[in-house]
Amino acid sequence: MEKILTVKNLKKYFKTKKGIIKAVDGISFDISEGEILGLVGESGSGKTTVGNTIIGLYTPSSGEIIYKGTNISTIFYKRPKWVRKEIQLVFQNPSSSLNPRKTVKQILELPLSINSPEIPIKRAIDDLMDLVDLPSTYLEKFPDELGGGEKQLVAIARAIASKPSLIILDEPTSALDVSMQGTQH
Repeated sequence: MEKILTVKNLKKYFKTKKGIIKAVDGISFDISEGEILGLVGESGSGKTTVGNTIIGLYTPSSGEIIYKGTNISTIFYKRPKWVRKEIQLVFQNPSSSLNPRKTVKQILELPLSINSPEIPIKRAIDDLMDLVDLPSTYLEKFPDELGGGEKQLVAIARAIASKPSLIILDEPTSALDVSMQGTQH
């Protein structure tokens, strides 16, 4: 299988009033197409920081992030558009990652209109809702009208809307209801 992501000696340090915090201090790994990789560690060990740095929310302090042969060790908005489309993130807390002023339909329309303007948007939204097992009646709801698990399913649908090659999931089941955690796929 072809490697799609290589992370080499990634470091991310934060300057604070108390000094430097080494959130990530030299992690390296590869991900091949079709592969699933899980980062395991205690709370505060840097797992979320690794994901946020790969997605481009943080610039690495040092090290390299190579995606499909292109060095993407920059902040998100400086990356090529094709990279921004192909790497998506599902945040740990969907309540803070979904725009409270947009309906579910509007939340899903945005990545589709940007990344796939040639496809019928309504059909694509219906397909996404089916894929995450949410009824179409949810399309006119706002995030604050949804439960935590439902918000997380909307966030997952939004992430897969652009048909990415790499999805980073930051504790994707933590917001799901306990009864749903073992049943989602």
